[in-house]
Amino acid sequence: MNILGVDIGTTSMKMGVFTTDKDGNLEQVREYSESYPVNVYNNGTFGDIEQEKWEKAFRNGCRQMADLMGGIDAVSLSGTTPGLSAMDADGKATYPAILMLDQRSRKQAADIIRTVGLQKILDETSNMPVAGGCSLASILWIKENEPEAYEKSVCFGHSNTYIAKWLTGSFAIDPSSASLSALYNTVRNDLTWNKEIASAFGLSVDRLPKVIHSYDSAGNVKADLAAELGMTKKPPVIIGGNDAVLAAYDAGVNEPGQMINVNGTCEISLVCLPKCYPSTEYNIRAHVLPDRWLTLYVMNAGGKAFEWFQQLFCSEMTPDQFWSDFMPVAMEKWLTRESNVRYTPYLMGSRYSLEPLKAEFTGMNQESDREELLAAMVRGLCEYQREHLKEISLEIPISKEIFVTGGAVNDILIEAKKQWMRDSSYVYRDQSSLRGAALLARKHLEGEL
Repeated sequence: MNILGVDIGTTSMKMGVFTTDKDGNLEQVREYSESYPVNVYNNGTFGDIEQEKWEKAFRNGCRQMADLMGGIDAVSLSGTTPGLSAMDADGKATYPAILMLDQRSRKQAADIIRTVGLQKILDETSNMPVAGGCSLASILWIKENEPEAYEKSVCFGHSNTYIAKWLTGSFAIDPSSASLSALYNTVRNDLTWNKEIASAFGLSVDRLPKVIHSYDSAGNVKADLAAELGMTKKPPVIIGGNDAVLAAYDAGVNEPGQMINVNGTCEISLVCLPKCYPSTEYNIRAHVLPDRWLTLYVMNAGGKAFEWFQQLFCSEMTPDQFWSDFMPVAMEKWLTRESNVRYTPYLMGSRYSLEPLKAEFTGMNQESDREELLAAMVRGLCEYQREHLKEISLEIPISKEIFVTGGAVNDILIEAKKQWMRDSSYVYRDQSSLRGAALLARKHLEGEL
């Protein structure tokens, strides 16, 4: 069994080929990664990307791993969500994909709350509409500001919808991706769109992709594209799900109270729930498992904050020097020292505020240096996540073992998390979103549905 896992990230695409060993366990045999630039403009309030960059990265990955493509039995998707993509009947983008860091649709998010009512939205979709994270708000922004693109669009989906349509010719999405759309019945989690909310804004659910289980196939790779990519078996494309949810799935976060902390462009803490607990203070996604949900507490600028800090305060260093040389020294110095410097972490806004929150350092004096500022930034990020864990622990007890994953974390940051986020045992997992996607494909191929 050979599976191609694909992770459509905010700033890069990762692809990995997995095979089963003699014991039936998945083993990754090859990986490809390609970065692509994101468009951030209008004073940092707009964030989007041309979907063609996803296609190009996918093609390049298949080309680099060409010797393995002929044996691929299934393709499975993991993706940044929403990556809201407006598409015409052929699946061509009518507007760039609007990313979670985008803040342009604050007005539309407020309009949704005013029109429908916050309590009804929470009771049925479980998530408060905010700019960037809410698909409906972005759809309404396109309708009001890009009417030609809106009229040309026959389907509004997410990153996995776009790639699935390109590969198979079918529009599809999964519950974990659809959960934050303000259009999916997340509380019921029954593969249905909320027709009442959609119709309140003149949107037919016929313009939304079919919701299928994360382990289901959107269809097989089209013959002509399969030939181009070297996929002689024309494999099924498993719709997969949200990257953070798939990281949780791979880590075994399946029982109430288990959690994972994902460190990528964003930092995300997910806690497994036995039922849906709607809140304005965090998001909830449907798990890929039945009768399970996951909290989703997002800091938009997680790894992105470290990238910003390196470029602004340590520009004479390479990113590798910043992470391997500067950061450990700075953090060792300040982990056990008192500091009056504090960091407010909203460098890229907040998913939980209708207002455009900003980042700032406070408490500095003439002796403050960049080492102290970095430690303050790390502490601010940790304390932000700590507040979520304090809140959710009022509903269920949280496990003392926390899984951690992502490229924007290392040993010294784990020590900081122990001190400032939660005193727990942290277990690192590598490439878990890709592996989570591969696990779903294996589930599909083995018929464990």
